[in-house]
Amino acid sequence: MNEAGPETTLTPEDENFIRVYNDPETYPFLADVAYELKLSYQTVRNKAAIMRGRKRAGENVPALISRVGVRSPGKEKAPVDPMIHANARARLLREQLHGLLTSSRYPVVNPEAVVVEGTLVNRYSRASGTPESTEGVPRTWMTDILQVEGVADPRGRRFIVTGAQNDCPVDGDFWQNLQAYAHFLDADIIVGPGTYETQWWAENNPAVRSYAPEIQEYLCFGRMAIGENFVFAGEMNMLPTANRPIGDLSSYSQGKWTVFPHAKIQLKSVPSLDPAQQAHQVMTTGMITRPKIIPRKAGIKALHAHTLGAVIVEFNQAGDVFCRHLLADHDGSFCDLEFFVKDGVVDIDYDNIDLAVLADFHNDKAHAANFDATFRAPSSLVKELRIKRVFVHDIFDNYRRNHHNVHDNAMSYEVAVRDRESVAEEVRGVVLVLKELLETTAVTVVESNHDIALERYVREGRYRNDGINIRFGLQLEDAYLAWREEVARDLDAGRSPRSFSLLEYAVNLIAAKEGIDLSGVTWLHDGYSHVVNGIECGHHGFRGANGARGTVAGYAALGRPMNIGDKHSPEILDQVYVSGVKNLRQGYNKGPSGWAVTDTIQYRNGKRTLVTYQNGAWRA
Repeated sequence: MNEAGPETTLTPEDENFIRVYNDPETYPFLADVAYELKLSYQTVRNKAAIMRGRKRAGENVPALISRVGVRSPGKEKAPVDPMIHANARARLLREQLHGLLTSSRYPVVNPEAVVVEGTLVNRYSRASGTPESTEGVPRTWMTDILQVEGVADPRGRRFIVTGAQNDCPVDGDFWQNLQAYAHFLDADIIVGPGTYETQWWAENNPAVRSYAPEIQEYLCFGRMAIGENFVFAGEMNMLPTANRPIGDLSSYSQGKWTVFPHAKIQLKSVPSLDPAQQAHQVMTTGMITRPKIIPRKAGIKALHAHTLGAVIVEFNQAGDVFCRHLLADHDGSFCDLEFFVKDGVVDIDYDNIDLAVLADFHNDKAHAANFDATFRAPSSLVKELRIKRVFVHDIFDNYRRNHHNVHDNAMSYEVAVRDRESVAEEVRGVVLVLKELLETTAVTVVESNHDIALERYVREGRYRNDGINIRFGLQLEDAYLAWREEVARDLDAGRSPRSFSLLEYAVNLIAAKEGIDLSGVTWLHDGYSHVVNGIECGHHGFRGANGARGTVAGYAALGRPMNIGDKHSPEILDQVYVSGVKNLRQGYNKGPSGWAVTDTIQYRNGKRTLVTYQNGAWRA
């Protein structure tokens, strides 16, 4: 046996540590040792304790000197300004921070905006009985928003943006698929960093600055403008436990489409100042990393909402921006329209899509270009993606006899000048558009508030003094009263009455007269549930719980995945997805407007995305 102890191999790092630590003449204080080794003060102390423990365990390692009261040999302790060491600690931290901010593909161009200053603190001295100044933890703050060099002309380019939490592993399957899709599209990947710790730049906690090695070159710590109308807010370090991550950030976008890195998916439509101009959107990305959360209420809620996801941002040659969510399944696979990405392979699979919830139709106010882009043109969304079923909300508008305009003589005159007096002709327009849709896809009509306005027109008897509409109104009232008679008998007999849609009756009445077969249309009557692949698709969105008015927040509180319309302003809140409207001009909307031409696409794996049209196009 070797009496000097078991053989031990010291690493070059260990040997350098021992050399510096045991040289008090050159490095009289631990702060000097830390600065030379580029370690934190606490890390030096921890490493010294480990080395002494190895010595006590019998390992053949050099002994470390005691630094209690160490002075330069042969010299009396000279007074040292504690600010020297405070500045040394600040300088070391500053170098680490600036290196982190500038070492990726997207370096921050103004790292000096992160200021690190040395500080002094007062501590009681037992020797003197008075407070004495010593160096404290460096203070860090920002003087400006961190910026990354942008892309001035993004026409024809694509970007995939996502988020990452510090000190968390990357989801390997999703990362592999995201890289494969980026390569397939020739897209740039950008990762926005976030941290769970409250002090991002803590001196003695390097984990707050630690990100998975796979994504380090893609990190973007600053605000990155891409073109004139889009911003990636990589500087927005949000806690992953934030319940409404963009609830107060709509004004931060300053009129531009903005994407924020965050684990919870949320999207809001920010009103434009002109109702003819489509609103822009702000949204979150989802994450490329798996979660790491403290098991308290906020953390457990965040685990429930944590989403592996990204946003694809693409620009057409006109410079219009299109954003869609790429939400991963449990195996890291994801869909993007007709593309399906799994195991690093990109396939075209038209069976990806379960259905599309189209923006509210309001057929009598049809917008020709948007209808073409949706289902009429060969390159329309419905035809190009071979969508098997569409859900249509507010297919009827009741423009001609809206109850809001009963006492509006000017509106009545406008309708007359446009030769739109006939309610039967407006219903006939619905018949024709349903016939047209059925030539391409299956159709489900979700009975909506504008649809049931026809019933109100009949119930209030307004047709009776309404010229051309009298005979059609009589037919509808007769059918409606027959149903109410049936309801009365069912109630007396203790039976559950069947539901009834007067618009469905009117549409089928006119279709039969015209010899048009609409038997392929499915009608979902007002107020009834219809679930497709775990997602509620039967509610328009205007009726809330317990008789209240329907709101997105109210539906989100139900805790059920839903697709709705009604609001005309696209939104994602918790598991509620809101489609927009096909025509931004409805006549009654004036001033700032959050409306947009947006459909909801639901995939077979239960994931969804919003597709927003720009100037008659639904993607780049």
